[in-house]
Parts: sequence; C-alpha cells; structure tokens
Amino acid sequence: MGLWAFVRLWLVLALLAAPAQADELVITFGGDVNFARSRATPAPHQVFKFSTLPLAATTAFLEGEWDGDINFVNVETVVSDRDGDVQPKTFVFRSHPAQFAHLIDLGVNAFGLANNHAYDHGWSGMAATRDFFQGQDSPARPLLFAGVGPVGQATAPHIATYNGIRVAMAAIGIGPAGFAPQGDLIGMALLNAPGALDAVIAGLAAADADFRILSVHGGIENEIAVEPGMRAIVDRALSEGDVNLYLGHHPHVARGVEAGADWAVFHSLGNLLFLGGAVRDGLPVGHDYGLFGKAYFDVSPDGVRLSAIEVIPLRNVHLAPEPMSPGRLLATLEHLSALSARTGGAAGVSFGVLGADRGAACFGGPYGARARELCCALSRSLQCDMPTLM
Repeated sequence: MGLWAFVRLWLVLALLAAPAQADELVITFGGDVNFARSRATPAPHQVFKFSTLPLAATTAFLEGEWDGDINFVNVETVVSDRDGDVQPKTFVFRSHPAQFAHLIDLGVNAFGLANNHAYDHGWSGMAATRDFFQGQDSPARPLLFAGVGPVGQATAPHIATYNGIRVAMAAIGIGPAGFAPQGDLIGMALLNAPGALDAVIAGLAAADADFRILSVHGGIENEIAVEPGMRAIVDRALSEGDVNLYLGHHPHVARGVEAGADWAVFHSLGNLLFLGGAVRDGLPVGHDYGLFGKAYFDVSPDGVRLSAIEVIPLRNVHLAPEPMSPGRLLATLEHLSALSARTGGAAGVSFGVLGADRGAACFGGPYGARARELCCALSRSLQCDMPTLM
C-alpha cells in the first residue's frame, strides 16, 4: 500500500472511530485555598505571611493557568467580611470575599465548599460562604459550587452549562455530624452524616447532565497512600455515580492519579494557595508540592472520552504558587507516576515531561484542538499532521 493510500485509509478509520459531534471540555483544578492564617482578620486586597503582599502577587503564576472551561478550587475557609461563631478549634480560617472575587475575576468558576474549615465560624459562617457564591453566580458568568446548603441541597449537585455541555458537580467532606443541615440552618454535606454520601452519589447519577464532577475532602493528613475507606468512595463514585472527574483533597500532599476511558481520579491534589498551611518546600520528593491539574475530555451524544491529562507540580503553595526547577520536576513526575501505579495498577497514569515546568499523559485521539496541541507537543505522531477530525 502506498503512503497516500495508507493516509486516506487512516483518515477514514479515524473518522469512523471519532465520537459523533464531540465537543471538547477542559477542566483545570487545584486543591486547598485560603488567604489568611488561623484566627487572622483578612484584608480585602492583600495578604500577610512573613511579610505583606498584594493579593495579586499570590496568583501571579496561576493567572495564566486557569484557562479551562471549568476552573476548580477547594474553598478551605469561611468566606465572609466578619467573624461568626468562632469554633474552639486549633485552626480557624476566614478569608475576605474580595479575595475569592479576585479568583473569579481570573476565571475560577467552580468551588468545593465541603471541608473541615467550612464550619470554622459556625452556622453563620457557612451561610455567609454560600451567600457569597450565590451572589457571584449569574447567567453571564455561571458558577459551580456545592457541599454547603439547606436540607436537601447540601448533598445535591449544582448544574451549569459550559460550551453547551451540562456539568453537574457535588461536594462532600469531613467534619462533626452536628454541622449537617438542620431545619432552616445551612449546613455541610458530611461524610460521616448518615445517608449523606448515598445522597451525593445518587444525586449525581440522577442529574440531567452530560458530565459529572465530585469533590471529596478526606483522608489522613500527610499520607500519600490511599486508605481503604477513601478507595471505597472512589469506587462508588465511578460505578454508582457515573462520575467523570473525582477531585480529592485534605491530606495536604499529592496522591496518585488514575484514568479510564471516560474518567480521571486525582486522589489528592494537596495544597494550592494555602496561607493557613505550613511551608512544604524542602520536604522530601513527593511531600513538597501541590498538584495543579488539567483534564481534557471529549463530550458527544455517544458519551464522554478522556483524551489527556496535564499536571503542574507547584512549590511555594503556602503563599504564591510557582513551578519547580526542571530537575525537581523530573524527580517529582517519576515519583507521581510510580505512586499512581502503586495506587491504581493498570489504571495508574504515567506522566512524561512537557517543557520545563509540567508533565502530561495522552490517551489517544482524535483530539480536540486543545488536547491536540498538548499531545503533539508531548509526542509527535501521524495525527499531528492530519486535519482536525472533530
């Protein structure tokens, strides 16, 4: 067979294999975010940790990376301009609404609200956080936020449309069972509240949506291995909830990454922009960074297909996240790939180096425009010289 005959045959086969009318959905995501140290009074446009910095300095690198259709962070704090019922805890966090408005202005539009700092200022603090995100949500700039609400809503998915794709997102986390929604009080979707996880998973499965995201805050702090209980949640999310993207956080370290034909699991993203947390720089490889991710999906009437994952290991996540050095990046990607294999076996993702500050893995085309650019930079293939088939 001649070269051009082979190329024509390849194009025909690729067109037959391509999803019908596929649309590309790109999601970026990072882990825990807050803007003030424990029991500190936050300022609207600056932060303090070791010195005073303008708010924009904390997001200088991330500003150029929130380029997905959906851009997610875990809100590890109360969001309010005043104290509520401050809880008798070791760490109590409150961030100013202007600080999260800054993230929204940069393109962040998805927020997990269920975690062990959602209730740091009691019932009024949870209500203030939810009120803030409800006030920022609009038809012109739709937000996804979930995990805090009244009875029946805290565990329900929030649904919004991006590029014509209906996306459902739910969130659940750890905390005292007494802070579950009660009566007229706004509470949190809690892993240890009877029936809450069942409701979250059932709500996602039943959602009128093309794509499903689950944010889960749990796991042992500073432990890179996945506990059996957390693994069970992942398995249920995939098998019962039809979840396409599972985003874990709370351990403050990154955990393994797994992928299937239509799903990706990040067992823990670690910290992203966590002024209330300890400095992690200088810790051993695998414990010294937060994981910023990007997942590339194709969504069509035939279903969802995962095409690529991009990861950026970040240092300085206690103040102003920035990339690692190339040498440390290589060691970190090797560690993450090995950890992913130990965690997920054949589903564990192996990452190649992509440029000086990130890694990636590709799962086969045909690719959407953004995944194509990524995957052709990672490894040139015949598909890179063919017309876009989507």
